[in-house]
Amino acid sequence: MVFPRSGGLRAPPLLLSFLLPAIWEVGSGQLRYSVPEEAQHGTFVGRIAQDLGLEPAELVPRLFRVASRERGDLLEVNLQNGILFVNSRLDREELCGRSAECSLHLEVIVDRPLQVFHVEVEIKDINDNPPVFRHGQQRIFIPENRQVDSRFPIEGAEDADIGANALLTYTLSPTDFFSLDIRASDELSKSLSLELRKSLDREETPELHLFLTATDGGKPELEGSVQLLITVLDVNDNAPVFDQDVYRVHLLETAANGTSVTRLNASDADEGVNGEVAFSFGSDVPPNIQEKFKIDSSSGEIRVIGHLDYEEKKSYEIHVKAVDKGSPPMSNHCKVLVKVLDVNDNAPELAITSLSLPIREDAPLGTVIALVMVSDRDSGVNGQVTCSLTPKEPFKLVSTFRNHYSLVLDSALDRETVSAYQVVVTARDGGSPPLWATASVSVEVADVNDNAPAFAQAEYTVFVKENNAPGSHIFTVRARDADAQENARVSYALVERRVGERALSSYVSVHAESGKVHALQPLDREELELLRFQVSARDAGVPALGSNVTLQVFVLDENDNAPALLAPAGGGALSEALWRSAGAGHVVTKVRAVDADSGYNAWLSYELQPPAGADGTRSPFRVGLYSGEISITRALDEADAPRQRLLVLVKDHGEPALTATATVLVSLVDSGQEPKTSRVSLGVVGPEASLVDVNVYLIVAICAVSSLLVLTLVLYVALRCWGSPTQGACAPGKPVLVCSSAVGSWSYSQQRRQRVCSGEGPPKTDLMAFSPGLSPSVNLPERGDHPEVNLDPSGNVLTRDSYMNNWGTITRTKQKMRPDLEVRECLLLSLLLLAAWEVGSGQLRYSVPEEAPHGTFVGRIAQDLGLEPAELVPRLFRVASRERGDLLEVNLQNGILFVNSRLDREELCGRSAECSLHLEVIVDRPLQVFHVEVEVRDVNDNPPVFPVTVKTLRFPESKLLDSRVPLEGASDADIGVNALLSYKLSPSEFFFLDIQTNDELSQSLFLVLGKSLDREESAELNLLLVATDGGKPELTGTVQIIINVLDVNDNEPTFPQSIYKVQLFENIANGTLVIKLNASDEDEGSNREVVYSFSSDVSSPVLKKFNIDPITGEIRTKGKLDYEDTKAYELQVIASDKGTPQMSGHCKVSVKLVDINDNTPEVSVTSLSLPVQENAPLGTVIALITVSDRDSGVNGQVTCSLTPKEPFRLVSTFRNHYSLVLDSALDRETVSAYQVVVTARDGGSPPLWATASVSVEVADVNDNAPAFAQAEYTVFVKENNAPGSHIFTVRARDADAQENARVSYALVERRVGERALSSYVSVHAESGKVHALQPLDREELELLRFQVSARDAGVPALGSNVTLQVFVLDENDNAPALLAPAGGGALSEALWRSAGAGHVVTKVRAVDADSGYNAWLSYELQPPAGADGARSPFRVGLYTGEISTTRVLDEADAPRQRLLVLVKDHGEPALTATATVLVSLVDSGQEPKTSRVSLGVVGPEASLVDVNVYLIVAICAVSSLLVLTLVLYVALRCWGSPTQGACAPGKPVLVCSSAVGSWSYSQQRRQRVCSGEGPPKTDLMAFSPSLPQGPNSAEERQQPSDSDYIGKIRTYTMIYTNNFHYAIIASAILQLRPMDHFHIEICF
Repeated sequence: MVFPRSGGLRAPPLLLSFLLPAIWEVGSGQLRYSVPEEAQHGTFVGRIAQDLGLEPAELVPRLFRVASRERGDLLEVNLQNGILFVNSRLDREELCGRSAECSLHLEVIVDRPLQVFHVEVEIKDINDNPPVFRHGQQRIFIPENRQVDSRFPIEGAEDADIGANALLTYTLSPTDFFSLDIRASDELSKSLSLELRKSLDREETPELHLFLTATDGGKPELEGSVQLLITVLDVNDNAPVFDQDVYRVHLLETAANGTSVTRLNASDADEGVNGEVAFSFGSDVPPNIQEKFKIDSSSGEIRVIGHLDYEEKKSYEIHVKAVDKGSPPMSNHCKVLVKVLDVNDNAPELAITSLSLPIREDAPLGTVIALVMVSDRDSGVNGQVTCSLTPKEPFKLVSTFRNHYSLVLDSALDRETVSAYQVVVTARDGGSPPLWATASVSVEVADVNDNAPAFAQAEYTVFVKENNAPGSHIFTVRARDADAQENARVSYALVERRVGERALSSYVSVHAESGKVHALQPLDREELELLRFQVSARDAGVPALGSNVTLQVFVLDENDNAPALLAPAGGGALSEALWRSAGAGHVVTKVRAVDADSGYNAWLSYELQPPAGADGTRSPFRVGLYSGEISITRALDEADAPRQRLLVLVKDHGEPALTATATVLVSLVDSGQEPKTSRVSLGVVGPEASLVDVNVYLIVAICAVSSLLVLTLVLYVALRCWGSPTQGACAPGKPVLVCSSAVGSWSYSQQRRQRVCSGEGPPKTDLMAFSPGLSPSVNLPERGDHPEVNLDPSGNVLTRDSYMNNWGTITRTKQKMRPDLEVRECLLLSLLLLAAWEVGSGQLRYSVPEEAPHGTFVGRIAQDLGLEPAELVPRLFRVASRERGDLLEVNLQNGILFVNSRLDREELCGRSAECSLHLEVIVDRPLQVFHVEVEVRDVNDNPPVFPVTVKTLRFPESKLLDSRVPLEGASDADIGVNALLSYKLSPSEFFFLDIQTNDELSQSLFLVLGKSLDREESAELNLLLVATDGGKPELTGTVQIIINVLDVNDNEPTFPQSIYKVQLFENIANGTLVIKLNASDEDEGSNREVVYSFSSDVSSPVLKKFNIDPITGEIRTKGKLDYEDTKAYELQVIASDKGTPQMSGHCKVSVKLVDINDNTPEVSVTSLSLPVQENAPLGTVIALITVSDRDSGVNGQVTCSLTPKEPFRLVSTFRNHYSLVLDSALDRETVSAYQVVVTARDGGSPPLWATASVSVEVADVNDNAPAFAQAEYTVFVKENNAPGSHIFTVRARDADAQENARVSYALVERRVGERALSSYVSVHAESGKVHALQPLDREELELLRFQVSARDAGVPALGSNVTLQVFVLDENDNAPALLAPAGGGALSEALWRSAGAGHVVTKVRAVDADSGYNAWLSYELQPPAGADGARSPFRVGLYTGEISTTRVLDEADAPRQRLLVLVKDHGEPALTATATVLVSLVDSGQEPKTSRVSLGVVGPEASLVDVNVYLIVAICAVSSLLVLTLVLYVALRCWGSPTQGACAPGKPVLVCSSAVGSWSYSQQRRQRVCSGEGPPKTDLMAFSPSLPQGPNSAEERQQPSDSDYIGKIRTYTMIYTNNFHYAIIASAILQLRPMDHFHIEICF
């Protein structure tokens, strides 16, 4: 009957309804079907789709599939009709064994939505297995004298089926002699045995053939049979006989396990079991032989089972016994002599005794380093050992005695070349193949003072500022000594000499240990410019060695001398007369001064001090800044005092500046008639010459500045390119730090680990400038890493060896050995070699008997060795022995060798014919080695010893005459005559002793029966065997022999119970007692001795689990018992006596196992929905989990838990089946993957558990829009750009993954004026690069503001926008435009001829449409065409456009002047316009009085002052810009996050300005100045006051890449001192344009 989930009752075919019922268990929610085993392929099982409520059409779309923990191909589902059918052979016995229940569990999985169903299919048993006997034949041996009613167990049959199909019945074929006895146990199992009903007679019936048939209870019945072969045994009356009494065999000691030694053959004249011979070792065979050899009891073959070692034992004597199976058993004996042959299987052994370690590097040749002793346990050529040495130099091996060598020095040593040797001694024997062994000796070379200290250079140059502090550190010398320890400890001292009238030590001193040189007094450069001296370095060796180094100390100037005025001003006031008619620029006089200092300190400047009480009126005089020339600045008039007192301040450029003052008295002289030449000689030439002089100086200064800039840039580029190309981007380089004094001189160069790292290429080493006032905390580099660099604590005295022009050579001297010492050492070495190595004849031999008492005299060893007793202690006389070192000792008072402790020859040498002790005698000063051998003689101190004191022998009373039993002889530990033994047996009428001697002179003893035994008359016999040796006196040993007479066996052993029942835990330990059986026998002697064994019917798996003691009957476990493998065992036990014929009894032991918790749960995980979408709904099934436990009961009950508990949980779907489902929402951006651990824990005590992990990856869903780093970006673009030029790159990031994170960019279209935004710019969809599609015009469009959108590729797509502000920067594309009236044509002006110098004629006005520098206009007056070189009376203001007169007009000037004014902007390139001005000169009858004051006074003087002021202002501006440039450049390069590494990319600030001189752009570059002494420091950043509003955040400060730079980037370098004075070494800053950009960082 089938009960479906829904629908009416169906009526399948009757046969299928009968064979395949299916049950739907509503309570558990599962399907159950049943199918018989061995069903054919395609057999219908059930309509699984219909029963699960699924339509056949949806099976394929919903991915219907079946999963089974067993073999998955047994059952299959037809996806067309949803029917479950048999796919392959079902064998219940193969699947479930003998289990009462057998079913297949199926997991049915469908998707969309995911559902899991559980189906169980029961496999029903059919009678398809007949009863089977283990063997087709069973052979039974029964003696013919067996009593009636004796029982003989036989093995029953087994049926693989269960239930009624396995119930068996037995029948026996008809016979007169036996009947079948069947007994049932509680477990319904049956025990079978044959029961003897009629006495057997072998002569009538030697063999019986019976058939036993087993029939099962199935339908139809099946049966199986076994043939019983019963052999009737006769009575035993013949003993086995060997072919030989003695077998001789030779074996190599390397014979492998299992090698056949020999095969013995013993024959027995009896029949049946009486003629079957079993071989075994005799009871006298010692355990060591049984560990080496094994005999096959049936074939008599002896094989090797252990390792044979010739060195341990050279031969073996094996007693073998052959016993038949008769009753009583008959036996015989033979002897097997095994001689072991030696092979080369022992590698040589080395022992090394170190003596002269460490060895001095000046040790003489032949010095003994170590003693080498070799040995080989093999014999013959296999034991002959030769030695070799590696390396062969500078040592060698010298043989001193057999197998004794000395390691001696063979060539000279040098510790500085090789400080230690690893000497390997190789010992190789003479075997084939040879074996070898190695031993190493670590020979350390001790140092000898043979190297003088050496300086890195022969000469050093040091720069020291004058007026230094007394005791200041000026330099450190370093000398290195190649020796070690004290020999390398260097001390320093001055090489004293005279410096002028004073000693050198009054100027400088040197520290003896550190080598620091100090100036003891202030130095004066004017007194001493160069101090040259030597410093000596000497080591602490004996004798001491030394070397010298030269130091040149240059004294650098400081500003300590004020300027000195030269005559005539130096002697007082200087008086000069001056005509009032002298014109502007006339030179009155010149003040001269000198300065004793040098450089900047001697560079003088002159200033005119205002007179005391001056009322603010302008002085008519000036003084040249650097020339000292005093000239007039304007025309003198009547208002000027006739006597002028001028104070000239002379100042140097030192720090601080020093001054001097000169007084010049000028008298103004009137003249009645001014000479015509005075205008030429004074009025004209004076001002022009003065102006030319000043301009020449300025031009020279500018040229010097430009030259220094070129040199600086060349040096900068060279240093940045200098470096190893293999270094990493930030690998430690070796840049040079250059420091300057206050006057710009190079005073110090220290190598510091500071580098300039660029993320755009290989490391660059830049030039860096520092003040000489370095901090005393500056760390000096390690001596081993950099050249010698020294710095005093004040930072004023500096040097670096790399700036030296001449390099010294490092000289190395080695101390020579004195010739007389060399001769003495050679003589001592020769004597040592002659005394130490007298090979062959240089040894002593003594002998001493064993067991000699303590103090026994052995020999006068000192005298025999040629040594005096008095020198034993001073020469460290000592004895070394390979054996125990305390057996013999030497009295150091008299040199006698005596016995110190017990000497036992047998303990020392065993049975070796020779026994001696080898001694090594060693003495020092000089070193000598002697070899002494002491023979230990044997004495008869060991009596003969039998293995046992009492030996028991058993003889059946039916034993035949002349039967022989071997006896084990005695052994004597002595050798020679002391070990020759004779034997004697006590008198007996039944036995006598037979002694046989073999070829090896060993003796074999046999006890021979001479008279028949009768147990009733003599049940026991006592004999005594005596062994006597051949020593004097004779020693004896005895053994008592007890002979028990055995009776005839006629009773079988019996058990108290036929069945024993035992319960055991499955975790029982090996060797645990199961049960102790007890069987009794009524016979006496051996006939009642019972031996227990398992029946031959016991299977091999049972024999592996249990072991029975044959004597005690104890059954113990010997294998692991596993309840899950087998729940119960049946053991058939036989108890056999030792009678003849052998009698036996039987019983059964039923062992039932009790389950324990010893199996860990098993967890199986099947992943389904992986990866899981992050928006997956709650309850989504992630994986299926199946757990199982092989234990039973509570031990097999498994519970599961989950880690972590969120966002998943476990849901139980069926017994031991779970689903891993989603319990809370997922977010991939928070957690992208989970490692879920499922723990299965059983209910045992203690519980066991197992874990399985599931890696749950969260798949991305497009739930994050792209995001820009900033909401708005500002971009600067020059106008007139190339069409399509790249102006910016936008970047947006999407937190999603893969396609959801792929961002594309687009413009947000809008109108810009009358045009579309897309006509101005475009954006690349993938890269985000923004391009300008057409040239931009700042005059038309100053700001372009638009948006760029970013959208991802997800579904649905998400996006965001960013705003870009594009500022258009001005370029010079508009020429100046003249304003009216000059813009419309020529400008006409009238001018009086009486107008004075400086009179403004008119003003030219112009404008420029550009901005900034491009709109900054300048005006120049063009010379008229055809000008004859005469000086024009007009000039134009450079920036004002005002045209004024330069001098007083005269009659020579043309009445009509045509002036061309060139108007030029400051753009690149500059654009110009020209204005024409026509000036008409008008005569006047009377010149206005005010013209002189308002115009004439301002003319020439103002022009000259104006030009010089501009030049001075320009130089100051250049210098200021250079300072700010360097400060900003270095500050920005050092600026970075404090958490970044020393060379990590920083984020310099980008500063933008207008186009009128402020900073307009700064490019972000990853170049930094890095210091190895700490994090970078940003000290100073300076900006123009016209700085525009900058970005508000770090994101707003992003700028385009290198291709977007506008303008050129220039680098300016300066030497920056501690007092902020500087020297310009940059390019002409006058070329600086408003669009140049800077990136500056400064590190201090």
